[in-house]
Amino acid sequence: MHKSLFISMTFVLALGGGALAAEYDASNFSADGRKWQPVPAGHLPGKDNGAGKGTHNAGEDCGICHRPDGKAPVIFTMAGTLYEDRAGRKPLQGGEVILQDRDGNVISMTSNEVGNFWTQVPISSNPYAIASHGGVTHPLYSTDELGFHPADPNDTRSWQYKAWVKSGNHVRPMVTIAPVGGATDPASRMSCNMHHAALGGRGALWGTGKSTLSFYPQTHLSFQKHILPIFRHKCVHCHIPGSTLTRLVTQSDMEGEPLTQIDYSRSLDLVSYEGSSVTSGDTVWTKRGIKDMTAGYQDDPDSSLVLAKTRWQTDGKVIHGGGAFWSTSDPDYKAIRQWIAEGAQDN
Repeated sequence: MHKSLFISMTFVLALGGGALAAEYDASNFSADGRKWQPVPAGHLPGKDNGAGKGTHNAGEDCGICHRPDGKAPVIFTMAGTLYEDRAGRKPLQGGEVILQDRDGNVISMTSNEVGNFWTQVPISSNPYAIASHGGVTHPLYSTDELGFHPADPNDTRSWQYKAWVKSGNHVRPMVTIAPVGGATDPASRMSCNMHHAALGGRGALWGTGKSTLSFYPQTHLSFQKHILPIFRHKCVHCHIPGSTLTRLVTQSDMEGEPLTQIDYSRSLDLVSYEGSSVTSGDTVWTKRGIKDMTAGYQDDPDSSLVLAKTRWQTDGKVIHGGGAFWSTSDPDYKAIRQWIAEGAQDN
């Protein structure tokens, strides 16, 4: 029997309020507990930058060399390369990568002229950490007749953090709680480039609000030529076909009540006009498409679900878990708005 997973958009919109007032501490350190957390403020940007120029090997996996048994003399706790867009076409200088660990420590790094950032500042250990990768789950803690035994604080897989990328007023929150270490090696250092490579499925780590295309016509916009590229640029990190569950990284993800693992796509496929249905094992992932978020709003495009959630609100709040993408004056926003006004056709 297939299990069909579907979450209505009404429920998604309901998630927009209330959670912003939560206190963020070790008790809710999970993807579910932190999905609405605003970017930390009040610190000096770049306060935890590593020493040196660091202009070599941009875009490569820094953790290969900058680890205890690596070739580099300096060991990083986190590093990577930041770009202006998901395609990784141009490095972003002066962007800020912000981490916050389970103990509330804020780590801030700014990118240099080639987009590189790095730090040696410790990231706290989560005593309830889980290592999971490729379907294999391994708790790093244990419980026996002598009581609870926390994860080894020297195991980098227990060094976990929530992250944001900031450039000016533009902020992109990461939807997961990520570990520094790999799946099997307790001493590894996985830089952001290991997952966020320009040519990879997740695309480059990027942080600006620049428009997707350099030009949009005033009328007769094409879904294929003008609109779909915007969704592929802005939304493909989360809203894709198939399973989009967060990794199991904390005890509550696997044993909690309720579980804190989340489907970060919210059952929306925003790289498909019609939506999608993907079978994986005994589960069918059925997701709405772009048509469902835009059709019927021809007379009031700004109220379409895809625009109402993703723009900056008048009170400055963000009600989209993936951050605010645009204001009403941004070219991408105006292009989608015009396309919806013209009937949101699959043209």
